Amino acid sequence: VQAAVGAGRVPVAIDGTLGMGGHTQALLRRFPTLRVIGIDRDPHALRMAQERLGELAERLVPHHGTYDEVPEAMDAAGVRRVDAALYDLGVSSYQLDDRERGFAYSYDAPLDMRMDTTAERSAATLVADLDEDELRRIIRRDGEERFAGPIAAAIVRARDEAPIETTGRLVDVIRDVVPVSAGAKGGHPAKRTFQALR
Repeated sequence: VQAAVGAGRVPVAIDGTLGMGGHTQALLRRFPTLRVIGIDRDPHALRMAQERLGELAERLVPHHGTYDEVPEAMDAAGVRRVDAALYDLGVSSYQLDDRERGFAYSYDAPLDMRMDTTAERSAATLVADLDEDELRRIIRRDGEERFAGPIAAAIVRARDEAPIETTGRLVDVIRDVVPVSAGAKGGHPAKRTFQALR
């Protein structure tokens, strides 16, 4: 960023995971001529970040998308090069705290987990529609869950009885098949499955 300023150019940064805009706010305050292209897949986060930034939001170019869509975000902003990039990967605390989003296994809520609330498929849809092999593959690959096979089989059995539409029901299904001893070492028995579904 300093090199761009020294060369007389308007510096541009990418915030690949805008969230509530805390990192972008710090950057915009530190560099008074900086423009930030802020990317987030959650439309609510984009609105919250703009509100939080206040007047600084004049130098923010929000982009609804994911962090791997940097070229598209740059095109939309009319930018050919960037001087800095920041990625803070993971689920935002406000998403975990919003019970209606269904990200957390610590309380019962609708089984949603969509970071992008405009996305068509929720976690409940995945649990309802994917076959056992695909569920096992996702839970093993994306959650690194060693009990992926028994969990996938239990999900299929449970959904045959009634749809799995809440986080609490999914946690109960998982608890029934993950040995108690596994929780002592790896934390909550649903942690890895929830990670995979997100």
